Amino acid sequence: MSRRLLWALRLFALSLIALHLAAPRFSEATAWGLWPVTYLSPAARWVWGLTAAGLVLFGGRIWQMAGRLAAARLLRGRPLERRAFRLGFAVLCSLPFFVFRIRHLLWGDAKLLVVALDEPYRLTYVWQAPLDVFIHAKAWALGQALFGWPDPRPVYWILSALAGVAFVWILLELAWWLGHDRTERLLIAGLVLTLGLMQLFFGYVENYSLMTVGLLLYIWLALRVLRGEVGLIWPAMALAITHAVHPSTVFLAPTLVYLAWMTLRAATPDQRGRRTVRALRDIAAPYAVVFIGVVALMTAGGHGLDALLGVDFPGGGDRQWFVPLFKVTTEWQHYTMFSLGHLIDIINQQVLTAPVVWPSLLLGAAFAWKRWPREEPIFRFLLALTFCYLLLILTWNADYGGQKDWDLFSPAALPATLLLSYVLPRLLPERKALQEAGWALIAAQAFHAAVWIWRNTLPQ
Repeated sequence: MSRRLLWALRLFALSLIALHLAAPRFSEATAWGLWPVTYLSPAARWVWGLTAAGLVLFGGRIWQMAGRLAAARLLRGRPLERRAFRLGFAVLCSLPFFVFRIRHLLWGDAKLLVVALDEPYRLTYVWQAPLDVFIHAKAWALGQALFGWPDPRPVYWILSALAGVAFVWILLELAWWLGHDRTERLLIAGLVLTLGLMQLFFGYVENYSLMTVGLLLYIWLALRVLRGEVGLIWPAMALAITHAVHPSTVFLAPTLVYLAWMTLRAATPDQRGRRTVRALRDIAAPYAVVFIGVVALMTAGGHGLDALLGVDFPGGGDRQWFVPLFKVTTEWQHYTMFSLGHLIDIINQQVLTAPVVWPSLLLGAAFAWKRWPREEPIFRFLLALTFCYLLLILTWNADYGGQKDWDLFSPAALPATLLLSYVLPRLLPERKALQEAGWALIAAQAFHAAVWIWRNTLPQ
């Protein structure tokens, strides 16, 4: 059964690479998730694609052969187990984050933000992303005063890269905490670090970099609650602050309630009442503090609750939150819920941000359903997170459409990827098979991510 699943994953990875090589045959409207590869020359596209295909087929063997070398054993040994080494690696990631930063303003509200934060508007207070816009606005004012920056883009370049450093460090700590051995830990790190959402840390000009760091921190703290290492108040505080950074994460609030319920299930009947009160307190207190703090901040800026219920009412340009079921009624709606256009956008968005994740989960269910750890609390929590975010990307109406608003939905890839990295070692218990499958998936996804990041270094 393991060999069948391994070869299914390999064939899928090769098919994904082949789709990229065939991308110029499709229109951008049909295959915009694959379209970044078309910015490579045909020769570069084939060399890069064949290299990735070689790693899909032989990466595991190459890794095992390299592991026999003394130098490789040293590199793969003790240094990776040290927290200082992982922190140093995260700090070094700031170099590629800044050097290969995005060079255009095509995605989301990037153009609007660059103009709005500058004179004469000086946007500082907005309910669509209260803390994110406030932090960037104040940093822009400081940067202009100290260095004479001509526009706010350097602020986004720097804060995005710093957010990336924090993200990588938290990810490595989570991987070394969650994985049972080096193979599982590198699998977690490799699958996440090759996601298309990593573009958010390459100088990205929008409101999602800080939010994604908060999301990962929430997940790590929540998983530690399930093992009894920290109290419920800590993930509650992380999620509440993440809501304040970007309110789209409110869709994840039910997972915090689910987390509290999971912890209460382990209590004895005589403990349950006391623990219920404590759980309600641990959730309510951080949420109340953060909500009151954000309202006070926004009110002090002359943009209080009246603005939230007025000019900043959620829902974008038409104040319509969800994709319409049967009829398009405004210029900001692009299709109905059950239309082909909606399906194409969802598929492309997943291809752009997490090309191997959902297909691998489906293949795992098809070939090794009985091995899924359905009773494990960590699995159940990651599954709840994954489906809450899936509900958001399936139902929320993106004003600019799926391609330009790819960034709004990109963090949904994070819980799904962690879910895959958690179940895959259970579906492929043999270390050799797991290593080979990991190489196949990471190589195919890295092929896509590298092209996607390189494409955004182009000015047009």
